[in-house]
Amino acid sequence: MKKSTQLEKLLEKLDWRSVRRHYDRRILTHNELVTLLTKGSVVPFAELALGITDGNANYSADLHRLGPRIIGTNLKAEERVFALGNEFYALKDARNVPAIIERAKLSSLRIGVGSEISCMVNPHVCWVANVRTIWTHLVVKHNSLAKANEELALYRDHDAASEMYWPNWSAIHANVKADLVKVANFGAEQAKLAGIRCGDVVYLWADAIATHVYGMHHLSRATDAEG
Repeated sequence: MKKSTQLEKLLEKLDWRSVRRHYDRRILTHNELVTLLTKGSVVPFAELALGITDGNANYSADLHRLGPRIIGTNLKAEERVFALGNEFYALKDARNVPAIIERAKLSSLRIGVGSEISCMVNPHVCWVANVRTIWTHLVVKHNSLAKANEELALYRDHDAASEMYWPNWSAIHANVKADLVKVANFGAEQAKLAGIRCGDVVYLWADAIATHVYGMHHLSRATDAEG
């Protein structure tokens, strides 16, 4: 009999009805963002993409109220966020996401917030790289909850030795993809056992699972410095 991985053990404990509701909310918000983008609704798109009008659109921004800061500290912020959204929407290769974010040079809009915008407008191509997904990636990578938590503790202490040290997230971004696919696939199996239909947009489904797995072990998000 095959031994369960640490991830599989964690997923067995999830409330899959809640995960599915979470996923459904994100799909609705994704559709709203795309509608605003394709209609050219610059300000409404920017405010939604940054989690200002609805935190479901960008947990990374909403967590630390970064949306108002991004709007307030960057010249022509709404237009630049809208342009960023268009770049993400046209992407065929998500490995370009970190470079696009860097090129945009928007103060307070880094890989956590930016990758979430990319996923929310183009979830068939792009994935989220933030505390929750990177922590989940480390659980898969090391097959160890203890190791992932150790790296999270170092990250919260702003220790550059941590695998989660946020200045390295742009480099980590590409590595997260394969493990999120594993999360989505394992999650689909567990959801089926629970009688719940899994999400068919892989990266948003994986993000919903990662959020719930992370929340099960780290209920307070207040100390997460970069969403």
